Amino acid sequence: MEKVAGLTPELLEKCVRCGSCRQVCPVFNVTHEEPSVARGKIFLADMLNKGKAELDREIFNFFNLCTTCLRCEEICPVMVDYEKIIISARALGVKKFGLPPEKRAAVELLSNRSLLEKVAKLTSPITKLLTKPSKSPGNRLLPFKLPKLGKVLLPQVSSKPFNYKERFFPAEGKEKGRVLFFTGCMFNNFYTKTAMNTVKVLNALGYSVYVPREQHCCGAPAFFAGDLDKFKEMKEKNVKALSKADVDFCVTACATCGHVLKKEYGELPFPVKELVEVLFENLEEVGKWKLPSPVRATWHHPCHIVRGQKIPRSYPIDVLKILQNLEYVEMEEADNCCGMGGSFKISHPEISKEIQVKKAKNADKTGAEVVLTECPGCVMNIAEGLERIGSNAKCLHISDLLAQAID
Repeated sequence: MEKVAGLTPELLEKCVRCGSCRQVCPVFNVTHEEPSVARGKIFLADMLNKGKAELDREIFNFFNLCTTCLRCEEICPVMVDYEKIIISARALGVKKFGLPPEKRAAVELLSNRSLLEKVAKLTSPITKLLTKPSKSPGNRLLPFKLPKLGKVLLPQVSSKPFNYKERFFPAEGKEKGRVLFFTGCMFNNFYTKTAMNTVKVLNALGYSVYVPREQHCCGAPAFFAGDLDKFKEMKEKNVKALSKADVDFCVTACATCGHVLKKEYGELPFPVKELVEVLFENLEEVGKWKLPSPVRATWHHPCHIVRGQKIPRSYPIDVLKILQNLEYVEMEEADNCCGMGGSFKISHPEISKEIQVKKAKNADKTGAEVVLTECPGCVMNIAEGLERIGSNAKCLHISDLLAQAID
């Protein structure tokens, strides 16, 4: 009988089945099925470890029915380590059944830098030819609607990765420090303009930025899918390559990359900071920046920033409020999951759509012209949601807006 490795009876039995997680789980709020919620999955893992159930594909599918937004973990009155449980449970399923096809495709493509760059080079012109621009820059819309999904948006593929070579961008004025920019898959191969804007922001704050050629996917797709062997392989490659850098710290501008690097890359010889943390540490400097024209904006809190990295929700808000010519307006349920969840969007598109549309409607109700966030996955998903509901708002990474204020 299979057991979920690394999970003690104490950890699994810590859950008191109070049902608090039912109130906040974005998936349960769509399906209303007990195995969709954290306590249901913890119960299933406990039954497996006690020999009272056998892992089959149905149970494995329930373990995958989760965006890993960690809202359940945040609200849990007894502080159950849900992320450890769900990743361990998925790992057991992967060992027995292998990755589901859509997850396997994502993991294999993103973990193979050479293959990803070749695919990107081939598909970049095709993407431009067969799609049309979205209101949110850097994204493209399919010219037709898909059954049950409607409008579908894709990020613009770059024909050349951002780290096509080792790059160094010196600070403006007196150097405050040197940082390594961990670009991650999305910035490196899709949102390359946002990557450049992130460098621009860091330079304007006084940091010289090093972008190593030898960096790979952080391994998040494999980690959250439960393919821990592939994750270990990616982690070892990155630690070996990044540790050579002579920098003060590493910066990420992707919530999930930041979460994984901070939690799983303890071997790095320097600290890791999310861009929003660097911005908050330099509020005085940000306060000198002025947007070329007035903008009304709202903010979406990425799950892996506020819960994964436990960065205070006040940080990005303080940054936006001090920026000249920006009017900040609060969004209802700003810290709720947008429905992306990495490959969750591919595996469960209809459930993801319901979560996404709710987020887009909350954003649209604010009357904001721009929805800001700091996660490329959230940018892509919210931009698609705004298109689906016919909103005039656009979604941007915070670097894209701040870069306008620096010019």
